[in-house]
Amino acid sequence: MTSVNRELSVSSTVGARAYLVQMARRYYTGLIDAWHYAGDAEKAMECANAAVRQGVWEHPLQRAREYVPGLTAQPLHDPGQFWFTSYLEENYPLIRAEIEQLLDTPLDPVVPITDDAGLIRKGSWKQAYLYRDGRFQSQTCARFPVTMGVLEKIPDVTVLSPGVISVSRVTPGTHIMPHCGSTNALLRIHLPIKVPAGAGIRVGDQETRWEEGKCLVFDDSFEHEVWHRGTEDRVVLIVDVLHPDLSGDHQERLLRRRHNFEEQIVSFMRERGLRQVRVQDGEVVLTPDDTVRQLVETYLSGTGITRAELEGEQVRWERQV
Repeated sequence: MTSVNRELSVSSTVGARAYLVQMARRYYTGLIDAWHYAGDAEKAMECANAAVRQGVWEHPLQRAREYVPGLTAQPLHDPGQFWFTSYLEENYPLIRAEIEQLLDTPLDPVVPITDDAGLIRKGSWKQAYLYRDGRFQSQTCARFPVTMGVLEKIPDVTVLSPGVISVSRVTPGTHIMPHCGSTNALLRIHLPIKVPAGAGIRVGDQETRWEEGKCLVFDDSFEHEVWHRGTEDRVVLIVDVLHPDLSGDHQERLLRRRHNFEEQIVSFMRERGLRQVRVQDGEVVLTPDDTVRQLVETYLSGTGITRAELEGEQVRWERQV
């Protein structure tokens, strides 16, 4: 075998293993989330520990689907590690005044979340994204000129981050179940705007609560959950920043991704078992890949069911006549 062939063979083997690990993380994540959704934290941890024993992750409470080895792994980080946290805190009164003035008005852009709606065990969780998927959300940004004026002076969260910027609102009685962020290459920063008594967060094995006007920095690739047992809404400003240990190829790849929408679409399709997505006559059409198609056919075969449609907690069935 020539050196070129050997390199190709090694590259193919490494690529195949990386794909298998990625698939294992995807299925383990689904299983662990299912146990948490059922309220059985013990079963969820059993699955997480099994995944660690099999080399899927290094820590049962840190379960990023995209894991960069070698980064400092701890649930909470020192806000003083970042130059701009003090700047955010200095401008907290201005940011809070603008957000409070906008909430509950006809121009309020904070709406119920859709992407992570399954994480809400009870209550209400709303977001307004100023930045996501590699682009500023112009209509939302226009509602927050003061906040944007502050953020524009922090390239770490606007130019050098592929994460999100959002205003997050949680109502009393809300419980967001334990879950993990998709990558350990980002850290999440909360600037608490309004924090009534009874609102708290657990990251990894550490419980803490927000302090108005003081930044909280955590690694959301660690399992975390939020609860609110108070009587008024909790509001925070969320910004993401690259992990300070990240450098070289990993950093460049993440920063390229913020503008690479094609890569995001491909990732979305692969994670959900889709062969084709398109917009036709104003309707979104999704075509499953062979695996998902066969799975659906197996489920429906012999049942007489020809269609199932979810409407919140309700299911509509159509059967052969």
